[in-house]
Amino acid sequence: MNVTEFDYLVVGSGLAGLTFALHAAEHGSVCVLTKAELTESNTNYAQGGIAAAVGESDEWQLHEEDTLVAGAGLCDPEVVRFLVQQAPAEIEWLRSLGARFDIHLGREGGHSRNRIVHHGDNTGWEVERVVSDAVRRNEAISVYENAFVTDLLKDANGRVAGLRAHVADRGVRCFKGRAVMLATGGAGMLYARTTNPRVATADGIGLAHDVGAEIKDMEFMQFHPTVLYHQQLRGFLVTEAVRGAGGTLRNHHGHRFMYDYDERLELAPRDVVARSIEREMAKLKTWCVYLDIAHLPAAPLMEEFPTIWSKLRELGIEMEKDWIPVTPGQHYSCGGIVTDMQARSNVPGLYAAGEVARTGVHGANRLASNSLLEAMVFATSAARSVKSEPVGGALTESPEPKSIAESEAVRIRHSIQKSMTEKAGVFRTTAGLQDAKRTIDGLLAEYGQLPSAPFLAYSRETYNIAIAAQYVVDGALARTENVGLHFNADLVTSQTPVAPIK
Repeated sequence: MNVTEFDYLVVGSGLAGLTFALHAAEHGSVCVLTKAELTESNTNYAQGGIAAAVGESDEWQLHEEDTLVAGAGLCDPEVVRFLVQQAPAEIEWLRSLGARFDIHLGREGGHSRNRIVHHGDNTGWEVERVVSDAVRRNEAISVYENAFVTDLLKDANGRVAGLRAHVADRGVRCFKGRAVMLATGGAGMLYARTTNPRVATADGIGLAHDVGAEIKDMEFMQFHPTVLYHQQLRGFLVTEAVRGAGGTLRNHHGHRFMYDYDERLELAPRDVVARSIEREMAKLKTWCVYLDIAHLPAAPLMEEFPTIWSKLRELGIEMEKDWIPVTPGQHYSCGGIVTDMQARSNVPGLYAAGEVARTGVHGANRLASNSLLEAMVFATSAARSVKSEPVGGALTESPEPKSIAESEAVRIRHSIQKSMTEKAGVFRTTAGLQDAKRTIDGLLAEYGQLPSAPFLAYSRETYNIAIAAQYVVDGALARTENVGLHFNADLVTSQTPVAPIK
């Protein structure tokens, strides 16, 4: 094998991967591989901000309590405490890199205080800007863009000690390191409607699965309540901060329907709001509901939400006058590769951070704006511990993973997305999940039986999507009660309503 050696390997270039790279570079050489451009990640599209108890009336104990409440009893309390206590230091670290944050703190659903540190409505872009600039300036970090990682490689002792990738203009390359950090982001492409960018194809789940890593809680798939409804456009997130600023949800008759579902109204946790919207749409047989912020004047709306303001203007929607058509859309995966507080998986040498990881912070539902925070906290923790990893042995050679023809990959992917959207979305039924399982299992088996074709990234992404979809559906079928983001209509009892009726 043609092997290039570094101390540490990173797959993915969102906030988790680049945070790890910057800290790990303090005690070794780092290689970052990303399948697109360095800044193309879920981080770049994050609008809301970063939760941190930095306000005068706030404290980490309150942030901890809000996180535990949102997680519906399934969070790991020790991990949650570690997260919220590290939050202020991570904000200061970003500021030290040059991040520019607004003076006032925002508030989002599920939070008891104003604690969202943000940069207008494009915080993710600002954060990605400063960390990617720092990475490019760091001589200890090498970046390979347009490098698609096909598989992780082990040494004779069973440690993950490297990886194989198709690198643009360079062909197949193998990389060796003392540890591999998976920071590949989310799994939005499992669904037909998502706020995620096209690169969110569950690649880390597929890679980790193939080397025997534990993967858990994938059934807890978060659907953002307010995604712009438009027949021609990809899902565009209308940040929760719009509701935090006083936006209300109304049906086609103008009724503010959240009064009918939860006393927390529009600032209830996302799963409650998303299910309430779905119920309202089903009740009235409509294709969307409306977000109304028209009681505020144009100037503060344009200042606080410049990205949304401009996007809506392009579509002929004026926030200060018009109601915004919205519907729930897939937004975030709370489950993933099981890790400890140092981001270590159960496979020696393999780490994971960011959305691809299941740290125990989110439980059954992620509290708004804890995602960027989680990415930084556990990537930083990993970088502190990874220096103790031993140098691995020679990489064990193995066949390159299979690709199939593009036409077949397109057909399989679209079939998975249709099945997941219809059967494993906000509302689920046992029969629907069983049907989805038959479909996905059959498509994955078909992938393995089809003729091999030259390497195609789209094909390997489709394989990763299929693997992740299996985890979602199997986890949902195994759940015997409705909790957090998982709702099976066949399990409804007086103790597990769709949303609390107040």
